[in-house]
Amino acid sequence: MLNSAYEILIRNGNDDEEPLVLRGGSMIAALRRLRFWDRPRRIWADQCCINQDDPVERSKQVQSMNRICRDAAHILVWLGLDPEKQAASAFGLVRELDEILRSHCSADSPSPVRNVSELETYLRENQKALQALTNRAWEIGTSTPATMYWGEATVRWDTLASVCGRLKSYHSLRSALGIGTSDISFLYRRFIVPAENTHHANRFNLVYELQRARHLHFSDNGDRVFAFLGHFSARSLHPLGCGPVSIAADYTTTVEQLYIDLAVRILRENPAAAYIVLAAVQRPSSSLPSSRVRTNMSLEEAWLKGEQKLVLPSWVPDWRRSNGIILAEPICPHRAHGDSTAKIEVLEEEDLVLRVHRVEVDTIAACSRRLVSEDFYGNLKRKRGRQIPMVEQLWGDLCRKERFNMDDIYLLTGQTAFFAFMQTLSNGCVQAAGHKSMPYHKVPDRMWLQKAARYIVQIFGASGNVSEEVRIAAEVTQPESDEENWSRWATSASAGRIFARTGRGYYVLGPAALEAEDVVCVLFGTKVPFCLRPMGRRYLLVGECYVHGLMKGEAIEMLAQNELCEKVFDIV
Repeated sequence: MLNSAYEILIRNGNDDEEPLVLRGGSMIAALRRLRFWDRPRRIWADQCCINQDDPVERSKQVQSMNRICRDAAHILVWLGLDPEKQAASAFGLVRELDEILRSHCSADSPSPVRNVSELETYLRENQKALQALTNRAWEIGTSTPATMYWGEATVRWDTLASVCGRLKSYHSLRSALGIGTSDISFLYRRFIVPAENTHHANRFNLVYELQRARHLHFSDNGDRVFAFLGHFSARSLHPLGCGPVSIAADYTTTVEQLYIDLAVRILRENPAAAYIVLAAVQRPSSSLPSSRVRTNMSLEEAWLKGEQKLVLPSWVPDWRRSNGIILAEPICPHRAHGDSTAKIEVLEEEDLVLRVHRVEVDTIAACSRRLVSEDFYGNLKRKRGRQIPMVEQLWGDLCRKERFNMDDIYLLTGQTAFFAFMQTLSNGCVQAAGHKSMPYHKVPDRMWLQKAARYIVQIFGASGNVSEEVRIAAEVTQPESDEENWSRWATSASAGRIFARTGRGYYVLGPAALEAEDVVCVLFGTKVPFCLRPMGRRYLLVGECYVHGLMKGEAIEMLAQNELCEKVFDIV
């Protein structure tokens, strides 16, 4: 049924009837499900009301969709047919969880779940039903009241979003069970202007919003940008924003040209937003030409001959790819740029070139494999015969240390190597402070050290691989909740990235495409350092990184003391 072609008749008010061909049966199934059997019903549906095969008409009509959704009395969301009969149990579970999560903290709660462990058991028992719902493709984004339709079953949109929002605090459990509730929470908030005194203030930034939507399903990749027509972040003059940014739907252009035009427009109109545009570049492993591949021509020669060309310039975000969070989110307190301001220029040469001013600090000497969530979550207790935990592998192989201790010094800052290592893997725990709306500079280092030490002690137990000083640092008076654990922030920051060490000994959390011989730089006006790949006289942008000892303007201070020098790079 879904791959067939159907016709419906369109009445224009003059008793004339025109056939409209619909490809696939989903729209037909939706109309049959949503119609009233005893009276007419007026529904605006984009698949019927917009000629999807005419890019000019589509471009014009899509401009009005945000207004239509905003002014609608009610929105009906069709999730598709339910051939496996999962919808009733999934929506029933949502309603049960809504009652449970509203009351499970109450002492006289009548709900079947009375504590966190019981809630986790309940979620595991109903895992398949919840997965079936949250793993569906989602494109909705509205603050208008809405009802979700899946086959014959229905649930209110605000009920579903409320449940997903409450499940956010059970981060490790959701990760272990593969429950994608964060997608629904994001979509529910998408058109709701955030509070300015919370981490949600990030959402005043259009690039940040585009980044957060990367993992969602879109039938057309141009809609990854056009879905934000009329969005508050595109109109925002907020200090954390990068706008206002004018967006006009144009389905006659290629997706690649759309992404290029957006990046160029932001960089030219607001150079201070360079940090977030460049931070949004996230390339998978082996997606860039490698300097390690030795042929009869240099990397630059291969590029100029077109043998190593990229689909997009290396400095333009590809909104179809998602490898993790942005380390340099708008509210983050990192200040690798010190008091410098962006010096950036887009040059239209044979290749589109980004000319930047920067301070080159060091070169990558050794890298880990790409890190994944399971490296920090999963079974914490280490048992005989089990594979060495990733944190131990990195500490030994990359940091070249034998046991977790407080004696080894990170010479670049004078702090302990253990603290530098754990802060690098967690992006300095800045997300932890942001989510609690704590001023980062007022949080003492001992708090982050305690969380990191506690994680290590949980993994190794009574093992001799952990010094007594680390065990003492791990002691806390109260148990931590799941959302306060170091593992959550390490997973959030490190998943999809690579841990590395530079020649001088800097610890680096870099992008998935990072490799040895890449150059660590601080670009003027950018919150975090970046890694670049030399290509003769020019460079490729590899991506943003956390470098312990460079996050508070140290490179700019070294520049002022003539220990480093300012250079100009052309990035293609």
